[in-house]
Formats: sequence, structure tokens, C-alpha cells
Amino acid sequence: MEALFGLIGTVVGASIAGAFVYFKDRQQHDFERTKEKKTLLLEKYELIYKELLIYQAFASDVSMQMISEAGYSGKFDQTKIRKEIKDTCLKMNVSFYASELSVVYEEINIKYTIIMRAMAEFVLKFDASKDQKGKLTGEAAIALSEMSDLITKAQDQLSKLALEQINA
Repeated sequence: MEALFGLIGTVVGASIAGAFVYFKDRQQHDFERTKEKKTLLLEKYELIYKELLIYQAFASDVSMQMISEAGYSGKFDQTKIRKEIKDTCLKMNVSFYASELSVVYEEINIKYTIIMRAMAEFVLKFDASKDQKGKLTGEAAIALSEMSDLITKAQDQLSKLALEQINA
């Protein structure tokens, strides 16, 4: 009988220890998973922030080149326009990691499209008058200004998202 009580005690003790180890291991796994998610999100938020700056710099370069030619008889120099924009994954990163920015991203993209259309017309219309080039330059400059405001708005929203992750 004594041996049976010993066996039952051992089984109960092992079961309690096993349950404790299981729950502790599960808690550690959840903690590590949350930590990995937080780290990934913060890395992606930083990348989105940098990509927004690339968009802004690109648009600024285009606008300045157009102003140089239209206003100061310079020549549109494509080599002075940043090429990093082709390597950005802004849309994907916003969609996957910061969907809260989707609306403002779409607004930024509309302004970007206006700037690109104005630049294409500006460059392709060799025989355009100074007034026509001035009009295209004005469109690009206005879109750039509006895009800059939208980028600032997106960066502010992104900062709030990052702070939420840091303080979570």
C-alpha cells in the first residue's frame, strides 16, 4: 500500500511539474513571438518612414529641375534626379505593416502621379512654349507642396504607431 501511495505521489508530482513546465514554456513562447512581432513592425515602420523621404526627395528633384529649365533657362538634367525611388516597396510595406496609412498613401500616390505626368509632358514637349512649361512646372510645384504635407501627416501617424509598439 505504501508503494502505491508513493507511486500516486510521484505521478501527481510529475503531472504538476509537467503542467507547470508546459504553461511556463507556452508563456515564454508567447513572449518571444510578441517581441519578434514588435521588432519586425518597428523595422518596417522605420523603412516606411525612409521610403516616404525618398518619395519627397524625388518629387523635389523633379520640381527643381523643371523650375531650373522653365524659369532660369537651364536644362532639365535627369542625372540629378534620385533613382532610389525605383527600389522602394512603399505600397507593399504600407499594405502589409501599416494599413492605417493606406488612405494617406493613396493621396500621396495621386500627387506623385500628377508630378510624374507633369514631368513627362515637360520633358517630351520639346517645342512647348515658356508659358506651357511654366504651367507644367506650377502643377508639379503645387502637387509637391501638397505631397510634402501628406508625407508629414503620414510620418506623424507612423510615429504614433511606432510609439504604441514601443510602449506596449
